[in-house]
Amino acid sequence: MPDNSTVQPMSAGPGKVIAFHYDLYDADAKKIESSKSGDPVLCLHGERGVLLALQEAFVGKEPGAQLSVTIPHEKAYGRHYPDRKQRLSRKKIDGGKHRTFRPGQIITLRGENGPSPATIIKVGKFNIDVDVNHPLAGVDLTFDVQIISVRDASDEEQAHGHAHGVGGHQHADD
Repeated sequence: MPDNSTVQPMSAGPGKVIAFHYDLYDADAKKIESSKSGDPVLCLHGERGVLLALQEAFVGKEPGAQLSVTIPHEKAYGRHYPDRKQRLSRKKIDGGKHRTFRPGQIITLRGENGPSPATIIKVGKFNIDVDVNHPLAGVDLTFDVQIISVRDASDEEQAHGHAHGVGGHQHADD
């Protein structure tokens, strides 16, 4: 007797790793970035690393799905606070004494809560003025996404709280 059952593609949701490509646009439809020149991004659903509002849009989607998701800045990187500017000594920045900096450049600062991005406003001989808002704070974002694959997360990925492999998090012993 023939087997008429068909295997249903796996859909995105809790406990799944979603591989996807995206183009990211601001509110003026200006492209900010794209993942399409590299490996797909891996996301363990429900964990940090990919905006939660974007992950919510993935739920129930299957490989091959294409979607456009607009996320208001409040659900993305928050509002832009004009008073979040700091003057830092070049000595306090990794390699700062010998690096060349330029206004508009995004650098990573190391703080009590881990690394965070900052945008250089002004460069001086001994100090650098930075805006410590996230570079996309205050920006409404639109993601054009293509879901490449969906799979069950491994026990190890769930324990670590992130996807492993190319496009996800690599460990030194992988």
